[in-house]
Amino acid sequence: MVHIYFLSEIYLIFSAAVLLADRYGMHLIFLLNARSFYLTGRKKRIVFPLIGLLLMVGLLFFPIEPGPIIIGDLMPAMMILVLVFNFFLSLSGGESENFSGKKDYILGILALAVALLHFLFPSIVII
Repeated sequence: MVHIYFLSEIYLIFSAAVLLADRYGMHLIFLLNARSFYLTGRKKRIVFPLIGLLLMVGLLFFPIEPGPIIIGDLMPAMMILVLVFNFFLSLSGGESENFSGKKDYILGILALAVALLHFLFPSIVII
C-alpha cells in the first residue's frame, strides 16, 4: 500500500531529525523544532514508538510491488524497529533524552540513508 510507504518515509525522516538535532541543530533549525515537538509531553513519546510498530507491521505485510508479503520492505521495517527500541529505551530512563550520543548520531544517519534508498528505489527487493 502506498499510504504505508509514505508514512514510513515520514517516520524515518522525523526520527532522523530528532536524533540528529544536537549535532546539526545550530545549522538546521527545523531539527531543533522536531526534537522539541517530540520531547514535549510524555504522551507523544509513548505514541510515536507505537505508531512505528504499526508501520513496521504494515511494511512487512503490505510492501510496495513487486515485494513479497512478509519480507517485502524488510530493510525499512527493521530500521523502524531499531528506532522504536531506541525511543522506548530513552523513554524508560535508560538513556538521556538529549539524543546527543554517538549511537544516536549513527542511528540518525542510518535512518536517513534507509529513507533515501527506500524513496529512490521503492520496488527493489533485496532477498
